Amino acid sequence: MASPYLWLLCVFLPGVIAQDKQHVSTGNPLPVPEIVNVYNDIGDPFKTIWKMNVKWKNNFINSSLNEQVTYDIQIFYTEQMRLVHNETIQVKPDLNGTHSWSWTSPIPLQCTSHSVRLRVRDRNLTSDWTPLKTLQGNDITKISESVVYPKNHISRVGDGIIFCCILKDESVSGFKSSDFKIRISNRTYITDPVRRNTTSETAGYDITCDNRGATYYVGYPPDDRNLTCETRDLSSVKCHLSPGETGKSYMFIVYYQVNGRKCILEDCFLNDNIDQGVMNWTLTASNALGTKIISDQGDPKHRVRLIAPINVHVTLVHARNVTLEWNWEGTLGNKLFPMTCEVELNGRNREERFNGTTLKSLVLADLQPYTDYTARVRCGALNHFYKWGDWSEGIIFSTNEDIPEALDVWMEVVNKTNYVVWKEQSANQSHGCITSYELLVGSSKEMNKKNFSKSSLQHCHKLSPSAESNYYISVSAKNSVGVSPPSNITIPTLLSDRGIVDGTIAGHNGGFNISWKTSPISSCGYVVDWFPTYRREPCAVKWTKFSHQVSNAKIYSEFKPGVKYTLSVYACTSAAPQLLQRKEGYVKELAPSGKVYNLTIEQHGVKIKLSWKDMPEKEKNGFILGYNVSYEQPNGEKSYKIVRIDNKMIKTDPSSREFILSNILGGTYTFNVKAFTSAGEGPGNEIKQLVDLQVDPIFFSILASLVTAVVIFTIIAFCFSKRRWLKKKVYPDIPKPVLSEMFTKEPHQCPLIDKMLHAESKALMVEYLEPCPEVVPQFQKENKEVDHIIKDSMWQEYINDACDSLPVSPITVDLSYIGAPTPGILNPSYNMTLSLPDCDHLILGYIPQVQSPSL
Repeated sequence: MASPYLWLLCVFLPGVIAQDKQHVSTGNPLPVPEIVNVYNDIGDPFKTIWKMNVKWKNNFINSSLNEQVTYDIQIFYTEQMRLVHNETIQVKPDLNGTHSWSWTSPIPLQCTSHSVRLRVRDRNLTSDWTPLKTLQGNDITKISESVVYPKNHISRVGDGIIFCCILKDESVSGFKSSDFKIRISNRTYITDPVRRNTTSETAGYDITCDNRGATYYVGYPPDDRNLTCETRDLSSVKCHLSPGETGKSYMFIVYYQVNGRKCILEDCFLNDNIDQGVMNWTLTASNALGTKIISDQGDPKHRVRLIAPINVHVTLVHARNVTLEWNWEGTLGNKLFPMTCEVELNGRNREERFNGTTLKSLVLADLQPYTDYTARVRCGALNHFYKWGDWSEGIIFSTNEDIPEALDVWMEVVNKTNYVVWKEQSANQSHGCITSYELLVGSSKEMNKKNFSKSSLQHCHKLSPSAESNYYISVSAKNSVGVSPPSNITIPTLLSDRGIVDGTIAGHNGGFNISWKTSPISSCGYVVDWFPTYRREPCAVKWTKFSHQVSNAKIYSEFKPGVKYTLSVYACTSAAPQLLQRKEGYVKELAPSGKVYNLTIEQHGVKIKLSWKDMPEKEKNGFILGYNVSYEQPNGEKSYKIVRIDNKMIKTDPSSREFILSNILGGTYTFNVKAFTSAGEGPGNEIKQLVDLQVDPIFFSILASLVTAVVIFTIIAFCFSKRRWLKKKVYPDIPKPVLSEMFTKEPHQCPLIDKMLHAESKALMVEYLEPCPEVVPQFQKENKEVDHIIKDSMWQEYINDACDSLPVSPITVDLSYIGAPTPGILNPSYNMTLSLPDCDHLILGYIPQVQSPSL
């Protein structure tokens, strides 16, 4: 019996031998494939085509082999025969011997014609290439307008897009473009890959060529995440997620499905029974660029996020509590579900929680009377708490009035007048509308107190003067409900509202940091008050109170820069408050706003003294540290000086507002004085002074005295050297004197010299005395003796020349001058009794002369 293998060999051997003969005759052992068809997926020429399909036959005699067949494929731009794609592929054997392959072009297939060929490869052996098969492009047809591809293209951010421009025949010659630079056929130009790193706007991006163009869009595929499904009403499930960025254009709209049911992002509801236990939810999100699938799993009863309560309102309104009620929407109000709820009042959550089964009301306690509130409610699951539900709409309500709280009372002294003052209460303190204030005022010696009533706008009361004892005062606030508890204060009888200022205090960050020593007399704490030092008005004081353990405080108020404030610390006692300390300061110093005044200049010889007075306190705006004095000298030189002061001494030391300039020059000086604080200098006050060194009174007086002394000594020296000549000129011989009879009996002549000089010509008056017989004129008093004797030898010589030593008898001489030898001088007539025992003892007395009336 013949083997079956032998039978098969006999059947196939002739065919194999024939095929081998054919391969040998052609010189290539592999058959050439046959391209059956080249086509695209879309037959519409107006849509962008990117995918080219190739279908061929392998031409193997035995095509039932199970081995994969390898092919080399090449694609060209037809007109240029430029190779644009080269790939080796493997395909499975087909019973019919036909195969297909697809290729996505980087440019639209309409841009130009594409040709394809292929061959079989068996390791190192290859068949011949098939003839080229061409897919025609739009660049071979005649067009009336140029066209750009692709149109309305959608691309991911960062992807490169190649655009092509097919020109009409008229535009081919001389075509130039900054974008379309690469020519791939006679009428087609392409761009380099165009990339955008941001999503396009709603209108997309545009690209143009030859006044034509195309629009493209750049975005992302869906990137949704965090899918969460929960129940809101205990009857259905709602899913929500966190969407990713896709793009602003409608081209990137995302379509959603949950468990195969379409929904939108904000409203993905599933009407499933929530009593099924753990459930799975799958969401599919897709747009033109891709699809994303995300999932979630959970028990809906453990994922309860309740909807908001509706129709919230208040009932049973009181001064300090109200009842809040609401409803639930749909079937939720009929469910028996354990809940916990919370309330927000005026934007703040209350710590209190309200628990119950399907709650619809609660009571709000510990509210402030006569106060406006805005309230809203939200609830969640009491068991397996997941999340708070949504807030309800807010509701506004007001509580009723109640008795006011006790007032904050203090005292004030202004211009030696006592006041009791109290703070205006806030709505939380007044508990209603204040209608009046009730006062009870008296002293320690008054048995009956006086009642006063103040309107709701008044916050102080002036006390009547009293020097006997302290004031005892109680103040209460009144509203429609009742009167507040009284606030009591004891005010001492003060004689002054100033007190002793202990020192200064500096501001810090808009306030004052003040400290004090604790006092053993403090039984109820301390009080710090403050007021503007120099702009004080009645009832303007402000204060704050501290416990007795406190010894420092930061005081903040409506402090104004540049205003001096007085801060006082009092010890609160069982009797009247006791002042512990008082300081003055500025929360922030400013430069002075005023000028110095009464700026005056005094010249003292070669010095100038500049003085001024300070500006008013309200214009200082800070502590005056000194004064800047600038001045310009007549020679044009400018100088600058600083006069610093000691604030402790400025009130008692006027020299702190003086400036002395020495070694001045003649001419005009200009001075400018500016006060300055730590914040800077204020406006200046200017004054000018003309300096004349020749008219200074003191200098002139000194100079005149020196000149007078020199003249006097010169005259004395001249007269002494010219005494004989001067005698002849001033005192000539008296013509024909008339002598008495006694005198004629013993004739004797002794010259008499009048030593008087005219006062206006400043002549020297000299009295000559010699130890001669005493001569007593008649115009002197009787028994008048001359005891003053000049012993100077110089004058002795002069007298000896005028008198001789001859003894003479006492005579009476009548000296009558009818005409003076020197014009302008008259000598009166004297009757003198001369006792002349001896000429050597002659005393020559001064004979006054009378000035001529003509002088």
